[in-house]
Amino acid sequence: MNHDFPLVGIVQRLAGCIDAQSIVSILARSTRDLIGADGVTVVMRDGSRCRYLEEDAIGALWKGQDFALDSCISGWCITTGESVVIPDIRQDPRIPLPLYEATFVQAMAMAPIARDKPLGALGVYWSTQHEATELEMAALRALADSAALALANVRLLEQLRRDNERKDAFLTSLAHELGETLGPMRTSLHLRKDARDVAAQSRLHEVFVEQLARQARLIENLVDGSKLLTGQARLHPRLLDLREIVSNVVHNRTPRASHAELDMHVQMPAVAVDVWGEERRIQQALGHVLDNSIRCTPPEGRVDVVLEMRDDCAWLTVRDTGIGIGADTLPHLFEPFYKPVQEPARSVAGLGLGLSMVASILQLHGGDVRIDSRGVGHGTDVVMRFPLGCVPTTSRESAFSAT
Repeated sequence: MNHDFPLVGIVQRLAGCIDAQSIVSILARSTRDLIGADGVTVVMRDGSRCRYLEEDAIGALWKGQDFALDSCISGWCITTGESVVIPDIRQDPRIPLPLYEATFVQAMAMAPIARDKPLGALGVYWSTQHEATELEMAALRALADSAALALANVRLLEQLRRDNERKDAFLTSLAHELGETLGPMRTSLHLRKDARDVAAQSRLHEVFVEQLARQARLIENLVDGSKLLTGQARLHPRLLDLREIVSNVVHNRTPRASHAELDMHVQMPAVAVDVWGEERRIQQALGHVLDNSIRCTPPEGRVDVVLEMRDDCAWLTVRDTGIGIGADTLPHLFEPFYKPVQEPARSVAGLGLGLSMVASILQLHGGDVRIDSRGVGHGTDVVMRFPLGCVPTTSRESAFSAT
């Protein structure tokens, strides 16, 4: 092992990285220098596969390739979270020898990057048979742990950057919404000074009142959203038949669906679907989900609202044939201020709080919500779960993950 390149120096360099690529580049080069191996690879988990992101070696390894987790030793290390030492690759049944035929590798060692939930693995290789020493393995684990911490810091910085971007977008949307109300109000006040006709004055007064009411609703929604998202909102529950709420919300939006040239259908049980909850909040959640489906479904599309009971819960599904949602967007939909990139042509301005408020409302009722989509252009399913006939509690474990 080369002691001229101190471990503490590598750790400091990793800690100073602001992007993942810098981390894996420094990790590969520094690990080889420190341990004195003939090659190093940095492998990261990508779903059910492991991707070889970086290498530093005397010969080509597998940079840029990916393999199934169960088909290589890197996958074994990532899956088990255990380090491995292999003095002779020909003597270990876990080694897929055909993958090594074109390489110089005769011996190797590997450590997981993050031990509890491994993100990847750090591997070192030798061109001759070699059993990694305890000191070499201690250094390898220390480097892998430092890389895990550096990657966590990068993810945190990236999350902070995204949060700031979303808050900026929220403030821009809010300014736009307020501007759309203030503009007509200023114009009405200006024109009323010169208006001589009583009918014209009456109409200008109506415009002013309408915009003032719109502004009041916007402020009310902001205050309400703040209470929901900060956990300050409180329910005033009573026993409700969920069918009646669904019927009312759907009925109120039927004209809008017809105007958008959509077919809307409702399917509900013949018997009461009793839940403990607050009618206004449930209407608010279902209303927002339905508004999204109507807004995001092209003409001649379809929106289905299905209410059913199973597993001691009421399951309320809103299914549409709309624009769908990409896999990279789905995990972020319940985050405050998040607005998907893809929006329909007739989309209206929004503040990016709706779905996060829906998730909070369902949590207040002891339930949860999930969103499924087979991808862009393939429609969306929003599934809301309410416990049947029991007092809601926010400590109940959710059957879904609404993050």
